[in-house]
Amino acid sequence: MSESKIARFVDIEACKSIFSEKSTFVLRSPEHYRRLYETSYGARGDRNEGCADTVDGGTAEFLSFVVSCWTKLDAMEPTPDEWAIFKENEQNIVAIVSTPSKVCEFLDRALETNNERTERRFPFHPVRHEEVNYGPLEVNHTNIADVVPPTKDPKFAGQKEYRFVLKYAEHPHVIDSYIFCAGVDYMEKCFVNPEIGGKEKQMLWCIIGNAMAGYGDFSDKKNMRDIIANVDVLFDCR
Repeated sequence: MSESKIARFVDIEACKSIFSEKSTFVLRSPEHYRRLYETSYGARGDRNEGCADTVDGGTAEFLSFVVSCWTKLDAMEPTPDEWAIFKENEQNIVAIVSTPSKVCEFLDRALETNNERTERRFPFHPVRHEEVNYGPLEVNHTNIADVVPPTKDPKFAGQKEYRFVLKYAEHPHVIDSYIFCAGVDYMEKCFVNPEIGGKEKQMLWCIIGNAMAGYGDFSDKKNMRDIIANVDVLFDCR
C-alpha cells in the first residue's frame, strides 16, 4: 500500500531560497513559533508550541527539539480546500509534495543521525515523524519527550499537520532555526497554486526560470522541469 502524500505550503520568499540555493531545508524550534505568534499579533505561529494538555486538565512542556511541519493531503496533489489552509498567511504559492519515508530518510542522512553518536556532527537523535494529535494526552515524566512535540491545540486541527521531530541528543540547545542545504531527494513534485496572483506569479517565474537554467546547480539527478508538476501555469504571465 502506497504512502499518503504530505505537502509543505511555502510563500514567495521561501521559494527564493528553496529553488535558488539547492533546496534550503528549515527546522524550527518551539521558541520560534512562540515568538512568531507574538510578533504577528496572533496571526501566525503558536503561543503554546511545545506544550500539551493532559487528561487531568493540566499542561506539560518539552522544548528540546526542532521540527519540520507539513500537511497530510487527501490525494496525490493539493485540493482547493488544502490550498486555502494557509491562504490568510499567503503561504500558498507552491506546495512541495513528498512522502513521510522520503523526508525521514533525507533528514537522517543529511543530519547523520544514524551514525554512532561519537561520530555525528549534529546533536540530534534519529528523526521521528507522525500525524499531529489535536487534544489532551496521558503525559508523565517518562513519556513527555515523546508525546508533547507532536501534540497541538484542537483549534489547529484544520491544518492536518504531519511533523518531523528531531530531539536533541545532548543537553538542551536553544536555537531559533536550523537551516541547511542538502539537495532535492525529499521532493517528489512541486505544485504551483492555480490561483497565484500576477505579481507573485511573475516573481516565481523568474525564480524557477533561473533554477531551470542551472544558476542554482539544483541537482545532478533532477532538474526543475522534472520537479515542478504544472510549471506551464507560469509561462502565460508575460
